[in-house]
Amino acid sequence: MILKEKTFFSVVFIPHHGGKPFTFRMARWMAFSLLGFGAFLLLGLGLVTTGYINKFVDVSYLQKLQIENRILSERLGDYAAKAGALERRMADLVAFDAKLRMAAGLDPIDPDIRKVGVGGYHQPALPADVRTATADRLLDIDQEIGRLEREARLQRESFEELENTLSRRRDLLAHLPSIQPAPGWITSDFGMRFDPFTGQVKMHEGLDIAAPEGTLIVAPADGEVKYAGYRGNFGMCLEIDHGYGLVTRYGHCLLLKASLGQRVSRGQPVALVGQSGRATGPHLHYEVAANGTVVDPQNYIMLPRMF
Repeated sequence: MILKEKTFFSVVFIPHHGGKPFTFRMARWMAFSLLGFGAFLLLGLGLVTTGYINKFVDVSYLQKLQIENRILSERLGDYAAKAGALERRMADLVAFDAKLRMAAGLDPIDPDIRKVGVGGYHQPALPADVRTATADRLLDIDQEIGRLEREARLQRESFEELENTLSRRRDLLAHLPSIQPAPGWITSDFGMRFDPFTGQVKMHEGLDIAAPEGTLIVAPADGEVKYAGYRGNFGMCLEIDHGYGLVTRYGHCLLLKASLGQRVSRGQPVALVGQSGRATGPHLHYEVAANGTVVDPQNYIMLPRMF
């Protein structure tokens, strides 16, 4: 029980189990001072507790950021190492590409083009908590990976060009009449000669290859039969269009083993040696025409004469 007086507060303590009551008197100014001091202590304690909690939270968050930065730094180191390995492999590819382009007769790629530069680079926004050093490393690696990606695209285009060029070369080689179509002896070369029937000097527009009758005649390259039948002095005659402006003709055959429009490949039997038409004996008259003009077949025979 508190009894209020003018200048004092009286506090009476009454025991619960009987006994004499105890009265405590306190001046009003002292009571208010004690209340104020208590309120100040409670407020201070609250502030200290709140600060400690905030500090604890800040420390915990800082530790978390430190761990994340350490992991990020390790990952960046791994990415940098992988980027370096890719750089070395790309350098090997560039050297290999240069050799292939030289072998294919293509011009090398200019080193300035290889740099595949781009305009101003815009770095993506990074979280505010990322350190400046980490952000710089991220930028360097990002730019390096971007450059390698552009170089890889350029290298792929170069390999595609090489593939197309070599494919055309391979196709050209497959259609180039490069073997002697029949075994035997070259009895008459390409050029001016005395005609065996008239004795006059006349242009001989092919090779005469003497061989036993029935000897196999093979296609000297891939192509399509554009003529198969009897043709005047040539007798049983066969013509093959090899593409690229090249045509071969086979005269005085005994038998044709390929028909008009048939696709043939190098080494495939197409006829038999005979002496049909205007001939003095069994032999193959072999001609090569390039873009409509007869040329010396010897220029297209890569293998030695067959005896």
